[in-house]
Amino acid sequence: MKLEFKDFEAHLAAARAKRAGLSSPEGFEVFEGRAASEEDVLAAEDALHVQLPDDYKEFMKRHGGGMSLFLDLLPISGSDGQEEDLLKVSLRDFAGVDFVAVAPVGTGDWWGFSVIDGRCAEQVYFWDHEDGRVQFEADSFLGFLAREGLRVGR
Repeated sequence: MKLEFKDFEAHLAAARAKRAGLSSPEGFEVFEGRAASEEDVLAAEDALHVQLPDDYKEFMKRHGGGMSLFLDLLPISGSDGQEEDLLKVSLRDFAGVDFVAVAPVGTGDWWGFSVIDGRCAEQVYFWDHEDGRVQFEADSFLGFLAREGLRVGR
């Protein structure tokens, strides 16, 4: 599902409204909100030698990484030395591989972007840890977030 930001924001607002009446652990948000600055985004692109997708960069600046309802989205850079983040995971686990990891699947596999000639694809892909195969997962980052993070259309 390909979404524009206004459509994704509508799904996000609906998820937040639905959760508003439910009891949740203290500090729980639909998206935790560890937003990235423009400088964080530029530093990540420089360190990874890639151009990240526009929708991904905009989402990370507006909302940021962290745990959502159903998805653990890596922040661009962690707030401490222990936390997993986009830079640590991609530089450690995907050095020399044309893939930028953005979210763990929970099985050792990852969701992320394929990289071609230094540019990340707009689509989201699934990286299989057993054989290193990369398979198409979603038409767009926002569509992926709506489906996996908010469970829209499932």
